[in-house]
Amino acid sequence: MPHSSNLSKRMNIRTLVWPIFIETLLRMSIMTIDVTMIARYSQEAVAAIGLTGHFVVFMIISYMIVASGSAILIGQNLGANRKQEARSYSEAGILLMLIFSAAVGLLFFMASDAIVSLYGMAPIPEAYAKGYLLIVGSLSLGMALSIGFSTILRAYGYSKSPMIIQLMAGVINGLGNFAALFGPFGLPVTGVTGVAFATVASQLISAFVAYRLIRRHSIPFSFRQIFNTEATRMKDILKLGLPNAGEGMSYNLAQVSIMFFIAQLGTMALAAATIVQTLQRLIFAYAMAMGNGSQILSSYMVGQDRKQELRSNVHRYWLLGIAVSFGLTALIYSLRAPLAAFFSDDPQTQQLIGAVLLVSFYLETGRAVNLIVISALKGAGDVVFPVKIGIVSMWGIGVFLAWLLGLHWGFGLVGVWFAVGTDEWTRALIVIVRWHRGRWKSKSKVLKPLAAEAIEAN
Repeated sequence: MPHSSNLSKRMNIRTLVWPIFIETLLRMSIMTIDVTMIARYSQEAVAAIGLTGHFVVFMIISYMIVASGSAILIGQNLGANRKQEARSYSEAGILLMLIFSAAVGLLFFMASDAIVSLYGMAPIPEAYAKGYLLIVGSLSLGMALSIGFSTILRAYGYSKSPMIIQLMAGVINGLGNFAALFGPFGLPVTGVTGVAFATVASQLISAFVAYRLIRRHSIPFSFRQIFNTEATRMKDILKLGLPNAGEGMSYNLAQVSIMFFIAQLGTMALAAATIVQTLQRLIFAYAMAMGNGSQILSSYMVGQDRKQELRSNVHRYWLLGIAVSFGLTALIYSLRAPLAAFFSDDPQTQQLIGAVLLVSFYLETGRAVNLIVISALKGAGDVVFPVKIGIVSMWGIGVFLAWLLGLHWGFGLVGVWFAVGTDEWTRALIVIVRWHRGRWKSKSKVLKPLAAEAIEAN
C-alpha cells in the first residue's frame, strides 16, 4: 500500500508537468543547438536537416504507436490498482519496440536514397540528406528503446527521470556534433555524417540509462520476461496505439507534403522554414509538456473513475496553454531581428523569418489547444476521433491551403504558415467541443478500480 500512496502523490499536474517541460525544453534546445552548429557549417546542410527532420519525426511517431498504447494501458491499470496487468503491458510494449525498430531500420536502409530523391533538391543538400537519413533511420534501436523505457517511467509518475536522461543525452549529442563539425584537437571533420552518428550514440546511451533507472525505482519489469509476452497484450497495445498514433502520423505526413511545397520555393525558403520551426519548438514546449502530463493524468484518473474532475481540469489546462504559448511567441517575435541574424547572414532570409514568426501567433495558440486536449482524449481511451478529424482537417485544410496560398496564389512561406495555423484552429475548436460534451467518458479500457480488499489479497 505505501507504493500506491506514493504513486498517487506523483500523479498531479505540477509534479508531472514541470520535469516534462524542462525535458522538452532540453530536447528542443538540443535541436536548436544542432541547427545552430550545422548553420555555421553549411547553409545547404541546414536545408537538408530541415527536410530529414520530418522523416525523423516519422520514426518517432512509429515508435509512439507502441508508446502511446502502452502508456494508456499502464496508466489506466495503475489507476485501477491492477499492478500485474500494468507490468505485463510494460513488457509487451518493449517487445513491440524491438520489432518496430527492426522494421523501421530495414525500411530506411533500403529506401532512404529513393525517398530523398523524390524532393528534387540541389545536389549538395540532397547528398547531406541521404547520408543523414540512412544512418539515423537504419540505427534507430536506441531511439525506440529510449522512448519505450521513458514511457514506462512516466506512466509510473517518474517524470523527473526522463528529464535527467534527456540532459545527459543532449550533452553527449552536442559534444559529438561539435567534434564532427569543427574537428577540435586535430580530430577529422566528418560533417553531417558525424552528426548523424552522434545522434545515434546519444540515443543508445539514453536507452541504457533509462533501463537502469527503471531498475533503480523498483518498477516491476523484466527483460527476460518480454519474450514470454502473450500476443493478446500486444494486440491490446496496437488497438489503442495505431489509431492513437494515427493522428500524429497524419500530421507528420501532411507536414512532409507541405515541406515538399516549401522546397519548391527554393533553398532560402527551406532554410527559413527550418529556422522558424526550430524557434517554434521552444514556443510549444510548454503546451507539449502540458499535453504529456494531461495524457498521463487522464489515463490514471479514468482508471480511478474521476471523470468529472478530469473534465474541468483539462479545460483549465488548455486555457493556460493558450496564454503561455501567446506569451512565448511574443517574446520570440520581439527578438526576431537578432535571432534571424544569428541563424542567417542573408538579409532576405532574415526578413522572411520575421514575417513567418508574426503568423506564428495564430498558429501556436491553436497548436497549444490540440497538444493538450487531444492528449487528454487519448489518455481517456478516445483515440479514434482525433484521427478522423485530423485526416480531414490536416489534408483538406492544411495541405490544400498550403498549396493554394503558398504556391498557386504566390503568398510563399507566409501563406504556408497561415494555412497550417488555420488547420490547427479548426481542429482545436472541434476537440474543445468534443471534450466539453464528454463523449470520451465511455471509452475507458478499464471498467472500474479493484476493491481495496482485492488489492491487498494480491
